[in-house]
Amino acid sequence: MPRELKKTKNVAKRRGNNEGSIHQHHDGCWCGQVTIGYKTDGKPIRKTLYGKTRQEVASGVTKHTNEVFESGYTSISASDTQEFSVLYKDWFDTFKAPNIAPQTQERYINFMKNHFNPAFGTLKVKDIDLNRFQRFFNEKAKKGYAMQTIKHMKQALNQFYEYAVRKKLVAQNPIVDVKIRDSGKHNDERMALTPVQRETILSLLDEETLLKPILLTLEFTGLRPQELMALKWKNINIESSVISIEAATNRDILFDDNGNVIKRRIVLGKTKTAGSVRSFITPEVVMDCLKEWKEYQLEQEQKTGISFTAGDCFVFSTKKGTMRTYSGLRSLLVRFLRRNGLENEGISLYTFRHTFATILLEERENPKIVASLMGHKKVSTTLDIYSHVVSNSVYEETAQKLNSIYTEITQNKYPPAKPGVFHVRAKPYVTSGASRHFCGLPSA
Repeated sequence: MPRELKKTKNVAKRRGNNEGSIHQHHDGCWCGQVTIGYKTDGKPIRKTLYGKTRQEVASGVTKHTNEVFESGYTSISASDTQEFSVLYKDWFDTFKAPNIAPQTQERYINFMKNHFNPAFGTLKVKDIDLNRFQRFFNEKAKKGYAMQTIKHMKQALNQFYEYAVRKKLVAQNPIVDVKIRDSGKHNDERMALTPVQRETILSLLDEETLLKPILLTLEFTGLRPQELMALKWKNINIESSVISIEAATNRDILFDDNGNVIKRRIVLGKTKTAGSVRSFITPEVVMDCLKEWKEYQLEQEQKTGISFTAGDCFVFSTKKGTMRTYSGLRSLLVRFLRRNGLENEGISLYTFRHTFATILLEERENPKIVASLMGHKKVSTTLDIYSHVVSNSVYEETAQKLNSIYTEITQNKYPPAKPGVFHVRAKPYVTSGASRHFCGLPSA
């Protein structure tokens, strides 16, 4: 018999000389890093390169490595300058970026490239005073930037200057005293479906096999669209009518050294906040609809041979059994709205989540319970977003309740008074002639 060959382990090839650290992402893109210098605190300054092939990245890494051999390590660091653009980027790369999601990173980078650097880039950090920052934010408001965007800009600058104060780069934080005037123009009434829109859409969903369970789930559970897309059958307990939210879809963004986006993709990841991980009992209307949807998916399994209802399958997967994207889900809704003449009603996927919160608060549900169902970490977040729900009718109802309480208390404590007698501190007091006239009572 021929001798059986021994199985050997696959051993990774040793990288070539001067190739630095090169590896391949699971999406096929190659990435390489090379140390080109050191900061004054001893931390390395690394250059990151990306390419479609290993050879392309290796060539770039070798080029930078040879430059280091010829000219020596770079010794320039952020601490050697007082320029805003250099210090802000060093703070962002070192302290901020590693602790925030890629989507938030992109927002901060856009602020830096398109707003902060053009306005303050070459100025020294200590020379940018309150007046300059106030004019900067006034100008953004005049140009019509959304109030939320302006607030995010202020938050980013405030975090940087708090760091600058701690590092003694500046004596005080000038952002603290910046005033942002709220225009008061909020489109809150468009956040949730109106009662008429709710009735109209519900009546149209009977003809929508896929959209019916999707929109009913969004409207009557308050899930974020990203949580809905990540929902798997193992997260739904049909017997106890409980849905558990454990994950959400996220945008994974790959940047180059200059903050430019190289690639975007949708991945399954953590929920927005720790408070977003939650379990709750689902309304019967939602659970019945999900049961019908699962029966439909079982029929599709028989026809296609693709698994749709196993525990690890996405509840609202594509026809191929894969996870849906936000843009794909949005396209489903847009086409539905167009078919029914509702494309100009200002309805989006998030409208149904807002409708969920609005209905509960209109029904005077405890805001703390609403916050928990919504996955808000703090009840103040819920109250800030949905403060407009407290309408005049709610105030009128509260006033009527207070009147009823007062009437009940006074009737129980003070028996009906005889004509010409009223009670003060539970002691009868017969009015005099002058007092009778002042109170509008007939004379004795």
